[in-house]
Amino acid sequence: MTNDLNHPSAETDFIATFGKGEPHTLFGHGFAGAIRDTRPFGTGITGTKHFLHLPGHGGRPSPGPVWNYGQIAEALARALMSTSATQALGVSMSAGGLLRLLSATHPVARSLERVALVLPASFTGFSAEAAEANRAHVEKLRGLVAAGDVESITDLMLSREPAEVADLLPARAWTQAKAENLVNTDMSDGLGLALEIAVDEDADGDPRGALARFPGEVLVLTHEDDPAHPVEVAEAIAAAIPDSRLEVLPAGSILWRGRHEVRRIIGEFFG
Repeated sequence: MTNDLNHPSAETDFIATFGKGEPHTLFGHGFAGAIRDTRPFGTGITGTKHFLHLPGHGGRPSPGPVWNYGQIAEALARALMSTSATQALGVSMSAGGLLRLLSATHPVARSLERVALVLPASFTGFSAEAAEANRAHVEKLRGLVAAGDVESITDLMLSREPAEVADLLPARAWTQAKAENLVNTDMSDGLGLALEIAVDEDADGDPRGALARFPGEVLVLTHEDDPAHPVEVAEAIAAAIPDSRLEVLPAGSILWRGRHEVRRIIGEFFG
């Protein structure tokens, strides 16, 4: 383990570990996120907590110029195996990666007893309106990243947040840090992931059927009015997984305005 637990190196498989004992829980962040973003989700959860930096994040090299959910799923699978985790929480793209593992009946998924999908960004596709909005947003971001315009990237990313969130100084500072990473690291390779589908319905087998047969407990947690994480995506996931728990909070809740409620819901779910 490195001295800075928020920035583990390749020697630690880019995983920071806290706590001890059972159960073991793996936490995965969203695109342009980091371990520091997922640590608050672990508050109140007992046992050993493992926080992962995915490829292209936290100094970990990008997997290449075009990212897909298969790559995210494999990175999560390796982390689940190395930590012997029986619980997992994924935010945004990590939620998509976990869905990919469950729908593909990946061997590592058999050990999972509880899975929390927070702000899932993708499932089996988007509405035409959402898909077009995502494409336009990605193209704007690519142009601004190429120009190295950190301030405009920050403004564009905040434009998708509720006004009361966008006006928060901590929210702007956090978003600006993400914008700087997009400009200064190879993380920008992954911008197109927002257009990808986590669960490929054309794949061999029946991915929806595999999800329906998953024996573990599943929490799907999202909030309203977030173009990057449409509520209908969370609803579709919950509909595909019998007995899953769906929680839809008011706009801006999960990262900024409803942290106490988010911690309560996640703490109750993981027990």
